[in-house]
Amino acid sequence: MNRRQLLLVIGSVAMVVALMGAAIASVGAEEDDGRTKVVATFYPLAYMAERIGGERVSVTSLVPYNSELHSWQPAPQDMIRADRADLILYNGGPADAWLMSEVVPGIGADDKLIVNTTVGVQYISGGDEHEGEGGVDPHTWLSPKRALVQALNVYRALCEVDPNGSGYFAERFGALNRSLTLLDAEYEGLSNGSVSGIIISHAAFGYVAYDYGFEQHGAIGLSADQEPSITNMIKLVELMREEGIYTVLVDPVYNDRYGQVLQAELERKTGSEVTVLSIHLALGPYEDEAGRADYVDQLASNLVSLKAGLGVG
Repeated sequence: MNRRQLLLVIGSVAMVVALMGAAIASVGAEEDDGRTKVVATFYPLAYMAERIGGERVSVTSLVPYNSELHSWQPAPQDMIRADRADLILYNGGPADAWLMSEVVPGIGADDKLIVNTTVGVQYISGGDEHEGEGGVDPHTWLSPKRALVQALNVYRALCEVDPNGSGYFAERFGALNRSLTLLDAEYEGLSNGSVSGIIISHAAFGYVAYDYGFEQHGAIGLSADQEPSITNMIKLVELMREEGIYTVLVDPVYNDRYGQVLQAELERKTGSEVTVLSIHLALGPYEDEAGRADYVDQLASNLVSLKAGLGVG
């Protein structure tokens, strides 16, 4: 190794050390106030932990809110937060498979509880060969029926790591459980629509469609960072014209160009007005004209749009 190569190696090592030091300092600045430290892989699980855990927990989401799950990669500070956690919550399936393959092997896992919140939830296929083994659909949290199981798993995990807070957690879990149970009952009415299915920008609502009796047709598949094919867009336009579907559902957090294209093409071909409505992936709080919408608020808002799209009176 010549002098130039040696200097490059030393420089690279120094940069890595500096980055690690900055990450440790950043995480170390977070107050250790005796609350149970919960790390969730992404927003719906962080929301459940905060709703149930209340003042007894400190919750961190590894994936920043309203970010694309499928392309996110953990950084050094994420590894440190996971290492210092008392409880780690993940969704299972391909959306956050990186936790078990990339994060857990690099941390001390013996002193913490790591919980798959979809234990007891039956996965369905998303029909997308690029989305993990067997094309498993990860979007369980969008169905209130599945979310009820996940919230119960979060509640049980909190009671296990903090048994002294069990009574407190039970009361708060009861409130969340009632909200989700009410939504589940209201979602049941989606099977009574005059339209058999919905046209949606991102085919993330497979569990909702399966659980409540309708079909979804997506411009793109399970991953929101895909691009739609021209062939698929043409098929969707023809389907909409044949089935008399004049509503397109689009997540307002992401680019709505797919909905705009479908709207323009259908209006051009049929002369009928097409409505574009919002539907949320619930990957973070959402600010709209009515104010800040949390996870449960977004599931409720989705119900309104789904009713309109399916022709439910």
